[in-house]
Amino acid sequence: IPASIIMAVTVLSVPALAEEIRQLDWKDLIPKQLISQDPLAGLPRDQKDLAIWVINMLDSLPERSPETEVYYQEVDKAMPSLKKAGIDIDKVMKTRKEVQTAIVEDLDGRMVRMPGYLLPLEVTGVKVTEFLLVPYIGACIHVPPPPPNQIVYVKIIKKAYRNKGLYDPVWVTGKMSVKSMSRDLYLVDGSADVSIGYALEARGVEPYE
Repeated sequence: IPASIIMAVTVLSVPALAEEIRQLDWKDLIPKQLISQDPLAGLPRDQKDLAIWVINMLDSLPERSPETEVYYQEVDKAMPSLKKAGIDIDKVMKTRKEVQTAIVEDLDGRMVRMPGYLLPLEVTGVKVTEFLLVPYIGACIHVPPPPPNQIVYVKIIKKAYRNKGLYDPVWVTGKMSVKSMSRDLYLVDGSADVSIGYALEARGVEPYE
């Protein structure tokens, strides 16, 4: 067989043998055109902190009732200051929700590698087979959960990961799926329903170094 034909066959077969792995950062999970659309960008620190506090309160509070009235009254007190500064909380919340729930469709089916902190979901002894990959320590437990496009559900399809503790820093390699879902996260004092924007079929999980 002519050497030129052998070489051509070899070159053509390379993509099938070694699929390109794209290394991701957390900002890569947000559509680029939306990253710059933070409606609170450019505000003085005190106004930004107040607006974020009001948003977090409104996101987490149940409907207004005699039991929650005292908390809503605190929010009501903050509203005139925000209005005076030209901050429309309803509009800000709508824009932030659009940014936080938007996903990057191009990542669907791609082989990727990304870092994060491991929050176990399915554990046998010290071996983890399913977990949430989150961008910072304390996510989903000690503080409000990150937005859906900043949480990745990971299922290990080969060897389970030997967990050293809560929020182990890890690298995860596998096939990404753009898949909105929710999972119950069991906590010491109950459970929480967490919205997720991505899923990873992990071929490998290794400590972050």
